[in-house]
Amino acid sequence: MSAIRPRAPDFDTDEELQEHLALLETDTPSDEDISVPEDFRRDRRTFEDVRADIETVRDEMNHLRARLAILTRQAEIAIRSRAEWADASAHAQLGEYPWAKLVGAMAGSFALTRLARRLPFGRFATAAAPLILAALSKRAAR
Repeated sequence: MSAIRPRAPDFDTDEELQEHLALLETDTPSDEDISVPEDFRRDRRTFEDVRADIETVRDEMNHLRARLAILTRQAEIAIRSRAEWADASAHAQLGEYPWAKLVGAMAGSFALTRLARRLPFGRFATAAAPLILAALSKRAAR
């Protein structure tokens, strides 16, 4: 899309053109007339001021690194203490070598399940299973 430009006036002679340019030149502001607003002026900073700011930022970074190191150590201590608590709890409940006992229980369950699948219980097991479970739950309730 083209922008609509105002039509330039037609000049028949060179004098008319020069007169028009002189008129435009008087309307334009000179460099002395243009001033920078106070909002746009920047304070001049010395090299020492900039160096002091950089040193302040470095100090803050060192402080943050120290805090991060403390938090990392605290997290490591918390994780280690929870792992030690879980290990002590397992020893209290299962005695010596609790992980070996858990592995043995899982292997025994797997073997009994495989054996039970191979036995030919058929219709009898299907009919008797609810009765057996009901009797066991009554005994457990006593």
